[in-house]
Amino acid sequence: MARAPIAPAPVLAVVETPPPYRGGTFAALEVESFGLLWASGWCWNATRWMSVFLCSFLVNDLTGSPFLVQLVGAAFFAPMFFGGVVAGAVADRFDRRLTILRQLTVLIPLALIMGVIVTSGSASAWMTYPFMFAVGLGGVVDMTSRRALVFDMVGEERATNALALESVSMAGGSTLGSLFGGAVINFVGIGEAFFLIAALYVASYILLTRVPSPPARTHVAKSSMRADLVEGLRAVRTSRALIGILGVTVIMNFFYFSFMPLVPVFAKNMGVNALLAGLLASGTGIGMLLGSFTWAARPIARRGLLYIAGPLLSMLFLFAFAAAQWYLVALPLLIVAGFGSSAFGTMQGVLMMTTAAPEMRGRAMGIMSMAIGTLPFGMIGLGLVAQATSPAPAVMISVVAGVIALAAWVVAYPEVRALR
Repeated sequence: MARAPIAPAPVLAVVETPPPYRGGTFAALEVESFGLLWASGWCWNATRWMSVFLCSFLVNDLTGSPFLVQLVGAAFFAPMFFGGVVAGAVADRFDRRLTILRQLTVLIPLALIMGVIVTSGSASAWMTYPFMFAVGLGGVVDMTSRRALVFDMVGEERATNALALESVSMAGGSTLGSLFGGAVINFVGIGEAFFLIAALYVASYILLTRVPSPPARTHVAKSSMRADLVEGLRAVRTSRALIGILGVTVIMNFFYFSFMPLVPVFAKNMGVNALLAGLLASGTGIGMLLGSFTWAARPIARRGLLYIAGPLLSMLFLFAFAAAQWYLVALPLLIVAGFGSSAFGTMQGVLMMTTAAPEMRGRAMGIMSMAIGTLPFGMIGLGLVAQATSPAPAVMISVVAGVIALAAWVVAYPEVRALR
């Protein structure tokens, strides 16, 4: 009896062993395919912050309500709170690269639909919220899978440098997204800016298709999804260091980052056009970009200490920004605040990755996404205060509360500042 031919094993794309680490600002780019992954991330991050700016600008233009503007950011970040842990478990169970690609196939047509609606003059404020929720859902999937994929690709030795470059990508995306969004609104129209978002999604997709999936991520998990979630939460609960890291994340997102959708409102109150409003919104990104290059260029001996010092600096300068009445004063203050937040953003991912066990990295990032997901609650609270008073005093109150909360948390969890 003839034997059936044995099917050949599937051929997996293999990431080569990284070359010896020599240091430098762009050390991670020595690793095969990291440059493509990084470029894909630039495109993706530009779309995130362009979406936030465009929808905030549109809602402010349609309604003039600070609270409704803040709901744009709340819709964007809500999936992180409700879906972060699940997305982290998905990142640990399935091919991380393919997961990112699949979410892009959903977002491309949604951006095109928004472009058609807005250019036709049929847009209403409520339409921005489901779109931002979808973008936010894509964001939590991307964050949990992309950062874990970066760690898989470059290894622990290059992790700080690679994740600092990822922060450069996030900061650069924030800068370019807001700036391009303001420029397109000013010179062409807000609807056309949504078509630009769709084009950037396509570019991100094409670049990512050329990145191989590390073989370690192609295994099939033997445990159930529920067991994976429980295991991840248990690992965090038993680690004071992880709890400390997550607490700082909650404080920064609830009290600091919640101001971002209000930037177009500040700009309008200063009497500037859409282009300058976009430049002001990019101020945080410019500061983060400068900071991220700084952290990528040198080894950091006390990563935990920098993780705490960065938020303190950013909150102090955000307070000064809220008090500023002139555009030329407000912009540099926001840039310095962004520089401080870059230390937080870079060290946050590195500390979670190096503190969690290798098999838990996706779930660790998912739990971190859930901590970031407290941001919508901060945005809603800030929006209510801003609606009752005005944006400036509301932001000042939020910052003062954040500094107090940060100081108390660091005293309660000294393990954070001791992390290296």
